[in-house]
Amino acid sequence: MIFDPFKNEIVTGKGNDAKKRAFLVGTAPGRVHLLVKMALYRGQSINCYHLIRGGRVKLEGRNMANFEQIRDKYIDNGIEVRYPNDIPETDVERWVEFGKEQARAKGLQVAE
Repeated sequence: MIFDPFKNEIVTGKGNDAKKRAFLVGTAPGRVHLLVKMALYRGQSINCYHLIRGGRVKLEGRNMANFEQIRDKYIDNGIEVRYPNDIPETDVERWVEFGKEQARAKGLQVAE
């Protein structure tokens, strides 16, 4: 099971230094339901966009004791996709559509 911020579960993982990354995340092989966008510099943040229900959850490194574990679990288990620099983090609709497009391009099913 991969950490899902909509369910508030806790996970463990390893460190990574990249600055901007995006991942498709799911609970089973071939299925994804989250697009996870990371800004890993300064305060560090992770934005999670739910591809089925819509909505966004923002996790901030300076405010979470287990932030590194969550970040590393996504990095270790997610499917990395290109990071578009032209979508504002608050534009949930565009991020969700981008995630769905990337899932289709990779032959993944958008499902929980």
